Amino acid sequence: MTHSLLAQAADSVSYWPLGILAICVVFIVVSIVKLRIHPFLALILSAFIAGLLSKDLPDATTENIGIFKARVDIQTISFSKTEDNADTTILFNGNALDAAKIKETVGALKKKYDKKLFLTLHLVNGFPADAQEVLDVMAAADENKVPISLRHRDKLGNDSKLLNTITWSLRGFGDTAGGLCLLIALAAIIGTCMLGSGAADRMVRALMNLCGEQRAGVVLLLSGFLLSIPVFFDTVFFLLIPLARALSLRTGKCYTLYVIAMAGAGAITHSMVPPTPGPLMIAEGLSLDTGVAMMAGLASSILPAVLVLFMAKRFDAKLNLPMREAPGTSTSELNSILNKKNSELPNLLLSALPIVLPVVLISLVSILNLVFESGSKPDWFPYLQFFGEPVIAMLGAGIIAVYTLASQMIRESRISKEGVMSTIAKALQEPLQTAGIIILITGAGGAFGGMIRLAGVGETIGALAVKFEISYILLAWGATAVVRIAQGSATVSMITGVGLMSAVIGGIELDYHPLYIFLAIGFGSITLSWMNDSGFWVVQRLSGFTEKETLKTWSVLLTAIAVLGLVQTLIFSKILPLKQEAKPAETAALVVQQN
Repeated sequence: MTHSLLAQAADSVSYWPLGILAICVVFIVVSIVKLRIHPFLALILSAFIAGLLSKDLPDATTENIGIFKARVDIQTISFSKTEDNADTTILFNGNALDAAKIKETVGALKKKYDKKLFLTLHLVNGFPADAQEVLDVMAAADENKVPISLRHRDKLGNDSKLLNTITWSLRGFGDTAGGLCLLIALAAIIGTCMLGSGAADRMVRALMNLCGEQRAGVVLLLSGFLLSIPVFFDTVFFLLIPLARALSLRTGKCYTLYVIAMAGAGAITHSMVPPTPGPLMIAEGLSLDTGVAMMAGLASSILPAVLVLFMAKRFDAKLNLPMREAPGTSTSELNSILNKKNSELPNLLLSALPIVLPVVLISLVSILNLVFESGSKPDWFPYLQFFGEPVIAMLGAGIIAVYTLASQMIRESRISKEGVMSTIAKALQEPLQTAGIIILITGAGGAFGGMIRLAGVGETIGALAVKFEISYILLAWGATAVVRIAQGSATVSMITGVGLMSAVIGGIELDYHPLYIFLAIGFGSITLSWMNDSGFWVVQRLSGFTEKETLKTWSVLLTAIAVLGLVQTLIFSKILPLKQEAKPAETAALVVQQN
């Protein structure tokens, strides 16, 4: 049924949402690259442009708040009369609607959009709410369990588009930045304190003793690969970049290799392996067993991880980018740390705790949630859940990192006990300023992403795929990649992709296991990290790369990973289909957690 409804929609598909997407992407690129406008301003302005170019926007009401939490399809029916005795004019999304077809129309919308449907009734020029036509719509909505909102308007059409554009953009900004600001700030504090105290170098020395200098790139790759499974990529990069910088100073070479290997591996598992929120939501949306999704995600990540190491070595050999000054501890301070003996540095356990503690706590909560999924949780679990909350876990790690730095300063007589906190506060000013800029850019990317979703890009892509009989794996990868490129967030693009694909393949018997759709969405979300992605700016600013260098390394690397992932998914879906009957997937609202 879903497939036939999409096929009908494809006959009258509007290409304008793709035009809006193209205009906004060009505007962002030109603004940042050519006009040198700050990314925050470029992304916020592009969100306004997307809203103003959209044909219609929902009212910025409390009922519609879910528009930035999940893909919600808002359909509008307007009622008006030009004169007291004139016939009622009913418009459905701007097109004339016969009153006799109201019930049929609402029923068809329910079948097409299911739980994503939201119906808005516009009563124009004082049209009575108790008119029979309005009551008929409300009765049909109640029968089909469709949420409905009643709005009064002074004239036909969206007479508050500018106000709605600004309101929705700011709401998207707040929702995105609010979810990440504390994590980013705490990670900046942890990274700075680990560098200043010598804890980062203490860990590097231990890793080098264990694996040898010739395998340093592999060590960082594995670190990023494993840590990004339970923790957001931005946080992992904040925590590991001090290790890469300290390691480069110790070896005197391979800075590009260390940064790219660590970051590239982290990007893979962030998008492919539950219990990272994005992949977990894909598995739930496609009704996949979480254990199957985890094994499939890990298995499919091995070859891309090998590609990351290969390309990181090529970038290092070809570009050989130097380690420049970056937010945090200066190169001269790092050099002074490198000349110290192990006995002069913090002990290994205290040095590792700021990284190990949040990872263990967050991972443990995720694992136990899966273990106790079908049974009752023990009495002590709520306490563990509290300390395993990412903000609380990172706060604990931050306290340990600050304590380690303070102890080291007092131990070395760099400062008195009375003045230690004021000295640390000054040392944290620069990294917190950098974190603030990243938060602003991340929030602006969320505003732009929300307006792009409101423009209807997802529906247009889905209808075109059915019309031209595009492979479902290609559709899943392509639609997710387009959203990723357009609005930056890998997690948001994953949720948009699974929302589209759960509607497209629901009830259809595929020629392969639906886990291949899961993999296609995950790899699509990795595609082309650029100026609207918070991860791009985290990598660029904290590594000391220029914007051009980040595009030539980081952006190229992630695109190569995404393409390789698509190719291996297509191949294995043919040679190892693991075919089973697809389960209908509900398209319920999914809460967005931003990358």
